[in-house]
Amino acid sequence: MVRYTFTMLEQHYQQLHRTLLRDENEYGALLLCGRSRQIDPWTGAIEERALVREVIDLPAEAFLERTPTSFSWSTTPLFNLSKKAMARDYAICIPHSHPGSSLFFSERDDIADKESFDIVFRRMETERPHFAMVMDRSGEFLVRAYNSDLKAHSTQLTRVIGDRLKIRYPGRDSIASPVEFDRQSRAFGARSTEDLARLRVGIVGCGGTGSAVASLLSRSGVSQFLLIDPDRVDITNLNRLHFSTRADAIAHRYKVDVVGDAIAEIGLARSVVRINRHADSPECRDPLRACDVIFGCTDDHLGRNFLNRLAYFYMIPVIDMGVLIDPNEQGGYDCFDGRVTVIQPGYPCQVCRHLISPQKMLEEGMLRCDPARYEQYRRAGYVAGGTDPSPAVVTFTTEIAAVAVNELLHRLTGFRGAQGHCAERVRRFDWIKDSDMVPGGKRSPDCPLCAQRKYDGRGDMTPFLNQS
Repeated sequence: MVRYTFTMLEQHYQQLHRTLLRDENEYGALLLCGRSRQIDPWTGAIEERALVREVIDLPAEAFLERTPTSFSWSTTPLFNLSKKAMARDYAICIPHSHPGSSLFFSERDDIADKESFDIVFRRMETERPHFAMVMDRSGEFLVRAYNSDLKAHSTQLTRVIGDRLKIRYPGRDSIASPVEFDRQSRAFGARSTEDLARLRVGIVGCGGTGSAVASLLSRSGVSQFLLIDPDRVDITNLNRLHFSTRADAIAHRYKVDVVGDAIAEIGLARSVVRINRHADSPECRDPLRACDVIFGCTDDHLGRNFLNRLAYFYMIPVIDMGVLIDPNEQGGYDCFDGRVTVIQPGYPCQVCRHLISPQKMLEEGMLRCDPARYEQYRRAGYVAGGTDPSPAVVTFTTEIAAVAVNELLHRLTGFRGAQGHCAERVRRFDWIKDSDMVPGGKRSPDCPLCAQRKYDGRGDMTPFLNQS
């Protein structure tokens, strides 16, 4: 069994909308897409995910005929794009409009799509799928996948990633809200509750912020979780790790098991996948690529850098968070802040925001791979900060977790209004201001991720994430 999904950025959706719905007659375009293939850890099925990289507008002269219910065009642009796609094993999507009819694939579309994809598969010699799309006058769209046998398969989920997160799936408008979420549905509507239930959500780091995020998401309606954390519970975790007990610390249980068992006992989640590894471990690649949203709750720079790149390569929004409490010798605080940062194509990345330190990455890598050498460097003064743990207080880690979960809720429901989105929010716990919105973040012009945007939707490649 294969699960087909489709992702595009809001900017590409808007461009496609303008192109396809320019007048009352049908129009077509071409999309060049990166690919992502992984095993869905919740079902064991293979997921084939298309990631739109480029919208190719076709000139009017490429069309032989256009009417409100049909069009015919030259196959030359499709043939040329197939040559370009073959070089990197990209996918091709063929979208067209239904400006005057309902949202469906017609019999005429069935014939035309088979003819078009026969050309594509003959030219590219690949077994991986390509996609077709139809868009109606309202801008709603359907996508289906074609394999080399030229049989059509419906997509199980489509995503539009921008300042809002828009997802579509079969039956979305006909599902009643479970009684457990009646009060929430009164605020956001039954559809938003089902949207949350459909999301596959990753939580990287199950400590003070991660365990709070897990609790809040579970009680908000998220039902498919991926928990990643290599650490075990110890006595010092009990002041902030939600769900943990002294017995867990004595038994040295993995944090993912403590949090995972607690989510299961709540009785609202359907499936919880647990991996007691670092996020940048090979074992985590497929599960993370299968997520729709990831919450970054880790304070290690290697893991944060991995998620930072993953967000751009695979167009998976990462909601990263952190709490920094830095007491000074005068009895005050040099810093007492919490931060929630959204990382995705179109936003400044964490490297450009100076939230990732290459030096810290080197030190963490040394600590993992050669602890004895790390200790020698630390004693010699070459390691900044050493191994002393950072201060942490459960009220503040939980508050930032709530800010992060509310960011997801806004992006799904729009409850803050049209301008309510923010790429980064900073909460100064020791200084209450009128607003915690920070518009900051300036892209470095030579950053390949967020400024040059070379990797938006690039998906699978070797080396993975273009890291050697």
